[in-house]
Amino acid sequence: MAAPTAAHPAPDEGLVKLEETIHRGGFWRLVPESVPRVYAPVDRSLLVHVDTCLRRLT
Repeated sequence: MAAPTAAHPAPDEGLVKLEETIHRGGFWRLVPESVPRVYAPVDRSLLVHVDTCLRRLT
């Protein structure tokens, strides 16, 4: 793995664990087979977007 730079900061440990779980299929057993198995890379901006959208529901 390359060393972190300003353009590519070190990944948050929690994000790394979440992405590893996704890649191992840890969440796919919870959804129907008809759901596509393609997803956006897990990064801080995606988590902020998801958080913002979920807060709109409350």
